Amino acid sequence: MIGTLIALENGAPVFTPAQMGEALGLDPESLRAELRAGRVHGVVERGEGEDAGRTRATLRWRSLEVVLVLDAAGRVVAFKRRGDWRGAGFAPLPPGR
Repeated sequence: MIGTLIALENGAPVFTPAQMGEALGLDPESLRAELRAGRVHGVVERGEGEDAGRTRATLRWRSLEVVLVLDAAGRVVAFKRRGDWRGAGFAPLPPGR
């Protein structure tokens, strides 16, 4: 994901479903189901001081947390994944459940 360009709207990142799915390791159908079920959450923080011009987007799904740092143009300059639902005994639910 390093180098990926994320659209910015009023300074906030707007992820495409493909970008969000790639970050979380979900196929499009599973991502839609998890979004509908309310199991995907996100937080956006704008940098201040020496981090001014950068944005940190944190995506959370089950025990997985993905942190992306974007530059002022929306390009991913740092990417970190913590935790993993696969190691917690979870599996994605079939669509519609």
